[in-house]
Amino acid sequence: MATTALNFNKLLAAVLLCCITNTYAQQQPLLIKGATIHIGNGNLLPNGTLAIVSGKIVYCGRDTSIAGATVLDAKGKHLYPGIFCLSTMMGLNEIEAVRATLDFRETGEINPNVRSLIAYNTDSKILPTALTNGILFTQAVPQGGIVSGTSSLMRTTGWNWEDAAYKADDGVHLNWPEENVYSGWWAEPGNARQQKIERELKVIETFFSQAQSYAAIAQPKPFNARLHAMKGVMNGTQRLYVHASGAQSIVAALHFFRAYPSIKLVLVDAEEAWMVTDMIKEQKVPVVLNNIHRLPKHNHSDIDQPFKTAAILVNAGVTVAIGHNGYWETRNVMYNAGTAAAYGLNPEQALQCITLNAARVCGVDQTLGSLEAGKDASFILSEGDVLDMRNSKILKIFMDGAEVNVYAEQYELYQKYMNKYQLKD
Repeated sequence: MATTALNFNKLLAAVLLCCITNTYAQQQPLLIKGATIHIGNGNLLPNGTLAIVSGKIVYCGRDTSIAGATVLDAKGKHLYPGIFCLSTMMGLNEIEAVRATLDFRETGEINPNVRSLIAYNTDSKILPTALTNGILFTQAVPQGGIVSGTSSLMRTTGWNWEDAAYKADDGVHLNWPEENVYSGWWAEPGNARQQKIERELKVIETFFSQAQSYAAIAQPKPFNARLHAMKGVMNGTQRLYVHASGAQSIVAALHFFRAYPSIKLVLVDAEEAWMVTDMIKEQKVPVVLNNIHRLPKHNHSDIDQPFKTAAILVNAGVTVAIGHNGYWETRNVMYNAGTAAAYGLNPEQALQCITLNAARVCGVDQTLGSLEAGKDASFILSEGDVLDMRNSKILKIFMDGAEVNVYAEQYELYQKYMNKYQLKD
């Protein structure tokens, strides 16, 4: 009996190992024919063919054939690259009222050594809702303090954080001091806020001076975890994401980092970036615009300013990605891009803001972000426009060439009440 139990446990372990190691293993070549292919680089290919072999795109064009390939007829359907949602807390935050489920913030002001990677929860109930909307990749970003920590680019599906990680530790996040953005009794008095800004700027100046000196030493002693975590930023192998909303803060940050030419900057939030477009373009700094569906920062601003900021920047030659600084609502990032498409961008430009441009921001555009030969075959097949909530319907999702079994609790509720009231889909 003991031997039988032991053999069963070995068999079960082998099956589980097989499942884990082949999560994204494509079994045979695949041809998808007849779809409208939204390449993700701004171009559109009607009635196109996509060929996938061993998890890679080998062809994207009018027509081709591969011996032994499975052929999927997608006439009338749409193919899109896997959507990115940058600057989010998905996977780090679950139940707002339960502190033990909140893993996006650490105590202290300077925490570049805090890694969101190891806090990413692949069992989160939020991730399947994003996946079923076509979001295949999310940038898990720590919050709080002056230097919040280090983000990573994660898949929205996987067994654990090691399995879900696509690019570990892609960059460090800095919250630039801001002027008062609120008015009323809850706003800080002007002099108190100014003193706080001056103190935080001195902290930033001191920290980056120390980080530069530390990075210049091959094997510094004693070891400093915070300064060691900045080595990649200082030598340009990691991004520095500067969260700055107001025009004044953006200008101050850009001026400050001119003294550090090796640092690869990315502006995040950048609500008033449209006011200083020339400076951003001159320094070739990409921008991540968050939470487009909101009111403008100031009462005197155009009511639709958040909707048209992306077009102003893109038309000026700035690389723009659209993200969402939140958790549950981040699953609708593609509809934020759709709004930008209604306010100055064309639909393919808007799509690029959540695909190829987002991949460029994270430094993975050589393997992700567009449906081009040589890139990973991570994409979605839909009925209707994924940027339009009225007719978007995700039919299939592929990760590295293998179809992902899509499941979300909302589907159960949908079927439950469709059956109850005998409604037709």
